[in-house]
Amino acid sequence: MQKELTTKINNLQSRIENVSNNLLGKPDITIIAVSKKKTAEHIKSAYEIGIRDFGENYAQEFEEKVKKINLEKLIWHFIGPIQSNKTKSIATYAHWIHSLNREKIVTKINKHCADLNKKINGCIQVNISEEESKSGIKSEELLDFADYIKSMENIDLKGIMVLPSLDGDVKEEMIKSKKLHKKLMEFHPNAKFLSMGTTNDFESAIKFGSNMIRIGELIFGKR
Repeated sequence: MQKELTTKINNLQSRIENVSNNLLGKPDITIIAVSKKKTAEHIKSAYEIGIRDFGENYAQEFEEKVKKINLEKLIWHFIGPIQSNKTKSIATYAHWIHSLNREKIVTKINKHCADLNKKINGCIQVNISEEESKSGIKSEELLDFADYIKSMENIDLKGIMVLPSLDGDVKEEMIKSKKLHKKLMEFHPNAKFLSMGTTNDFESAIKFGSNMIRIGELIFGKR
């Protein structure tokens, strides 16, 4: 496993380097290894190779893994939909949440973090493709929702997360995401992260301003 993972991660980093080298200012890209449905051994192996950020989609699976894995510098990102009855678990174990899109959930996460005496990093999920099947706030709701999160003492607003469509006008959606993120930063300068790009489109995402990519298959193989 280790040899195969090393090859895949090195290839991914080379591709990121190739894209970044052609961009103004050469952005610093955070790789989130999406480890849902992968074992603790997969995560530990990727960690040994140098990956530090891992993304999970399902609260119960996430909690089970965190309890099994104790690695000092590992950073957990929760990137899936948040059910109301899972907010305590997610608040307890995550360092980042990428899928904040409802005031009720934000309020609960904030309360749990206050009880735990911790601060959590949060990204607002925006439904950039405007697909009914996808979660996320509408683009025009972003600034009001950002202000609501900023009123929470235990959530640190870090940016936005988007999922461009697989078969729509991806380029247009990525341009729209970049503009939206720029607008957010005018009011909230510390919201520096645009979480955009997966195995299928991360190179395009980086070209259009992403500095945080969520990669599963290219690292761990098919699920």
